[in-house]
Amino acid sequence: MIFKNSFHLLVDNFSLNYKMLLYKLIVGAITLGLSMALLYPVLYSLFTSQQFKDVAELTSGFFKSMVSGDTEFLESFAPRLKDAISALMGYLQDNAANVILFILALAFVNLASRFLSGIGNFAFGYLIDCKMSSYAKVSLTGAIVSNLGKASLWQLIYVPITFIYDLAVLAICFSFFLILLNVISMGLIAAVVALMLSVALFLASQAFKLTVFNGVVPALVGEKLKLRAALKKGFSFRKDEFITLFSTYLVTAMIILCINVLFALVSFGAALLLTVPMSYMMLISIQFVSSYQFNRKKYFLTKDTIIKPDKQDGATENFYDDFEI
Repeated sequence: MIFKNSFHLLVDNFSLNYKMLLYKLIVGAITLGLSMALLYPVLYSLFTSQQFKDVAELTSGFFKSMVSGDTEFLESFAPRLKDAISALMGYLQDNAANVILFILALAFVNLASRFLSGIGNFAFGYLIDCKMSSYAKVSLTGAIVSNLGKASLWQLIYVPITFIYDLAVLAICFSFFLILLNVISMGLIAAVVALMLSVALFLASQAFKLTVFNGVVPALVGEKLKLRAALKKGFSFRKDEFITLFSTYLVTAMIILCINVLFALVSFGAALLLTVPMSYMMLISIQFVSSYQFNRKKYFLTKDTIIKPDKQDGATENFYDDFEI
């Protein structure tokens, strides 16, 4: 029911996707500018090194071999990748000072991009909440300005925690991928199974992260709680709520991955201009729909239809039925 209502909410507020696209493009332009200023010199020397080219060629060859079924390449992929990564690590050790500066600059750019993106997500959450609570239309600029303080404070907590979490998850998934390649003897089967399970592990970890932090922003926006109270309320789950929400996020993450990859292939990337902002808006919609559902609060699904979870989970009725003439 959460997924279904979230999708309906996404469709009913479809125009927000274009605003989301514009905001993400602005954040992308700022991120690109910071990257060119801080990262380009080190990136150029790294990307032009033979050690990095070897790793890139092996990675590219891995995906090509999976498509073509080149079992000979796949059987030798794991040891060759280990050797290439060892050589790359040796090159990085020889250039430790530049690498440290690059890592610090990369972390700064990534954190800045996440911070700005999170400010926007918070504002779009506010727009969704306004539609759900009273079907009010608020400008994006007004939403950003009026929520800038709370959004910034929340991002100062959320961004560093999730940054470290995502780094750990990527390291675990990559290690898991290499281990499976060595454990499973058959080349093509090993590659397919290792990639499949690694992606599944990554999606499950993202679903877990989204589930854990799901209730904080709705508590800040909809209930106007202080940060400490919002954190306490947001992290309070019943077992059935956690399982339902985790399942919803996991399925949504898989659908988002499939849709973005498929649409990117068939449209040569053009469809990403629509599917990427829709992906963000879908996750935001789930965040607020689940909050209203779990707190048994009425909310607008469309202009004339509201949901009353306190009567019957998922029951709908016409809004104008509440009035007598």
